[in-house]
Amino acid sequence: MEISVKCSVSNCKYYSNLECTAEAIEVNCDDTSMLASESRETCCDTFKPVDEGDERPRK
Repeated sequence: MEISVKCSVSNCKYYSNLECTAEAIEVNCDDTSMLASESRETCCDTFKPVDEGDERPRK
């Protein structure tokens, strides 16, 4: 089964056409707890900014 992860962070190395192309993703809480009440209390720790000249993976 193919899994699709939506993403709108266009300056991420793994971004391509509103999808994440990373092989695996890590999502954590913004604070040190392991509990979140809303999505805005979480963050994608897989994010890597695009450097000049970097090629992004394509799906």
